Amino acid sequence: MIVSRSQLRLLLPLGTAMALSLTGDSTMYAVLASQIDFLGISLGVVGVLLGANRMVRIPGNLVAGSLYDRAGRRPLFLTGLALGIVSTLSYSLVRGFWSLLAGRVLWGIAWALINVGGYTMILDRSSIADRGRMTGLYQMAFMLGLTISPILGGTLTDILGFQRAVRICALVSGFGLLVALVALPETRPERGADSPDSAGRMGWVKPADLVGMLRRVDWRILAASIIYLVVLFVNSGVLMSTISLYLEQRWGTTVTMGARAIGVASLGGLLLALRSAVGIVAGPVAGLLSDRIGDRWPVVRVGLLLGSAGFVTLAFLASVGAVPLGVALISLSAGALATSLTALVGDLAERRRQSLTMGGLATAGDIGSALGPIFAYGLAVALDLRWVYLACALALSVGLLATLGQGGRVPQKNPQN
Repeated sequence: MIVSRSQLRLLLPLGTAMALSLTGDSTMYAVLASQIDFLGISLGVVGVLLGANRMVRIPGNLVAGSLYDRAGRRPLFLTGLALGIVSTLSYSLVRGFWSLLAGRVLWGIAWALINVGGYTMILDRSSIADRGRMTGLYQMAFMLGLTISPILGGTLTDILGFQRAVRICALVSGFGLLVALVALPETRPERGADSPDSAGRMGWVKPADLVGMLRRVDWRILAASIIYLVVLFVNSGVLMSTISLYLEQRWGTTVTMGARAIGVASLGGLLLALRSAVGIVAGPVAGLLSDRIGDRWPVVRVGLLLGSAGFVTLAFLASVGAVPLGVALISLSAGALATSLTALVGDLAERRRQSLTMGGLATAGDIGSALGPIFAYGLAVALDLRWVYLACALALSVGLLATLGQGGRVPQKNPQN
C-alpha cells in the first residue's frame, strides 16, 4: 500500500480543501487583465494586484509557521480556508484598486495559513520512509487545483460574467471548507510536559525564535531552501509569466503547426496546462522514488539537470515542436523538485519547529516567484527571451553546486502516523 489508512484519511480532506481553495486566486490570474474596465482599474496595476498576495506571504509564512508550532493544526487551517472564501467573495463586491488590493492581501494571509498548515500536517503523519510519497500526493492535489481552477473561472466568467463567476468560485471553496470541517483530523503530536509550547498558547514570531533558528541552522536545509527559491524563480516566476511573449518574439502573433494557425495566447495557455499536467505526474513519482532509494538528493540533482535541459531547449532549438518538449522538461523538473525538496526539509526539521521551518521554505519559494517576472521583463526590454531562458538554465546548473557532498538517508525520527 502506497500510504496507510490513517494517512489517506488525512490526505483526502486536506488535498480536497486545499485544491478547492485555489479557485478564486486562479480565476483572478486567468481573467483580471480582461476585466479592468468593469473593475475600474488600469492595466498597469494588474501585476501589482496579482503579486500582492505573494509579497504578504514573505513575512506571513514565518508568522503562520510560528502559530502552527504553538497551536493545533486544524483550527488554523480552517481559518485559512474561511479567509480565502471571504477574499474571493470580496472580488464580486468591490471596485477600484485599493479595495481589490485589500482582497488580495487577505488571500495572501489565507494562503500562508493553508500552505504552511497543509505541509505541516503532512509532516505530522509521515516518516522519513514515506514522506516523499505523501508529499508527492499532496503536490498532485495542488497541481490538479492549478489545472482545473483557471479553466473553471475563465469559462464561468465568459458565460455568466465576473461577479457571478467569483461567487460560484467562493461556493466551490466553501465546499472544500465543509469537507475539512467534517473530515479533517487534528494531527498535532502530543507535547511533552517540558516542551516550551506544551500549553498550546498562541503567539507571533518572536525574535528569540528566529535567532535560535539561525544559531542552529542546518546547512542542508539552507541549501534546499536556496534551490527551492531558484526553482520557483525560473518556473512559477519566469516561465509562467513569459511563455506567450516568448512565442510572439519567435513566431509573431500566430504559430503555424501543420496546416493550422494558433494564436500565441491560446498556445501559451495550452503550454501552461501542459506544465500543470506534467507536474501532476512528476510529484508523486519523484516522492515515491526518493522513498525507495532512501535518499532525496539524487532526485534533486536529476530535477536540476532536467530543468536546465528544458531551458536550453527553449533557448537554442528553433522548431515549434521543441517548445512543448522544453516546457515538459521544465515541468518534470519543477514537479520533482517541489516534492523532493519539501520532503527533504521535512526530514531535517526539528520537531518542535517544523512549522516555522516549512514557513521558511515557503517564504523562499514566494521570494523566487515574486522576483521571477521582475527579472524576466526587466531583461526582456533589452534582450531576447532566449537569453533570459539561458540564464535560467545557468541558475539551475549552479544549483547543482549546492548539492555537492550532500546525500544519504537522514536518521529515522519517531513517525507520527
